[in-house]
Amino acid sequence: MTELRTIYANVLGYIDRTLPVDPVQEWVLSETVDRGLPPIQVTAEQGRLLHLLAQLVGARRILEVGTLTGYSGIWLARALEPEGRLITLEQNPAHAALAREAFERAGVADRVELHVGAALDTLATLTLDLPLDLAFIDADKANNQAYFDWAWDRVRPGGLVIVDNVLANGRVVDCANGDEYARSIAAFNRYIADNYGHLATMLPGYKLDEDNLDGTLIVRKPLAEG
Repeated sequence: MTELRTIYANVLGYIDRTLPVDPVQEWVLSETVDRGLPPIQVTAEQGRLLHLLAQLVGARRILEVGTLTGYSGIWLARALEPEGRLITLEQNPAHAALAREAFERAGVADRVELHVGAALDTLATLTLDLPLDLAFIDADKANNQAYFDWAWDRVRPGGLVIVDNVLANGRVVDCANGDEYARSIAAFNRYIADNYGHLATMLPGYKLDEDNLDGTLIVRKPLAEG
């Protein structure tokens, strides 16, 4: 396991040295720690993937459930088409305050609509002027299915719904003995597999600073039913 961790560390270091580092996003990571907020944002590799996927679908409307401190939101907002909009939901006011600063520094505040409050409450009153092209769900895992169902009903054909943290550091493999967090994620994964498995994939990813293996679920809405 130590050898495998070393391989991951070397590979992730290589990626970081090879691909450009954005100073605003580095600031967000540093400021998150300095303010005592949880550094549980997506990895840079996941951020690049979100950015690329948003570009590939020509996103004009993106929903993000779980803003945290704005790191993933910057990746998404920068990929928007002209006149695009990122609608992002965050329950914690301290997280949202830093996210607002981050969006200003990144030059994307004019295309971000940040809602503070419980996500399910916000979604119950949220009105969209256009269908969603992409939804990214990275919030409380017990409500993953509710978030997914809301987004799926509103994403356009050919659009994507992406869900983070679907492997729970591998605990979804055997979660029968008292791990409520992993059980809730495994139940959601089973729901997706039973209903949308032919449209979905899971990508595992490694977070070196937490020594954590987790994964991202990507589901594409078919262009036509049937």
